[in-house]
Amino acid sequence: MSQIYNFKINYHDVLIRMGANKFKTRIDEKTESLITESIENVQKILQPKYAISYTDKKIENNKIIIENFIIESKDIIKLLEKSEIICGFVATVGHAIDIKIDLLQKQDKALAYIYDSIGSVAIEQLVDNINDEIKKSNSGYTLTRRFSVGYGDWKIENQKPFLVWLGADKIGITLSDTFQMNPMKSVSAILGLEK
Repeated sequence: MSQIYNFKINYHDVLIRMGANKFKTRIDEKTESLITESIENVQKILQPKYAISYTDKKIENNKIIIENFIIESKDIIKLLEKSEIICGFVATVGHAIDIKIDLLQKQDKALAYIYDSIGSVAIEQLVDNINDEIKKSNSGYTLTRRFSVGYGDWKIENQKPFLVWLGADKIGITLSDTFQMNPMKSVSAILGLEK
């Protein structure tokens, strides 16, 4: 199994995601056991997938040109200021976790919250692993920070052409009319590669 997919969901990251303070919050044995068991259950149903695309940086009239679309964002132009190459990726941990959370919402809202937190930690860990893989695959380059559609002045409407460029449909990611990704535990981001 690839290093990208082979990760163990971190218990303490889940607690922090749930709003616990690692220095002050005391978790009783029963709750700790429930969270640990839930992590093990989620670990079994994860279906991690990702897609990555690269292109040379091209900026004209304060617009970034990426094959089939244009990004109009001062934040992205600033992010990519020193970059030679633009990298974009999209990742998901799959539909199974969404289905489980929906089911639990009707039965046990507290447990649904735990599963939702675990799913959020899982997608973040997957994204961190992808970031590490991009870094390894492009030695000689420094990576900028990641930037996702909908943050800063990068309009959420850009999600659609961005996902087309990335080939998100090939890994089962679709987009709602309000530009939300499905499965829910999915992330897309852009970053730059600098010499």
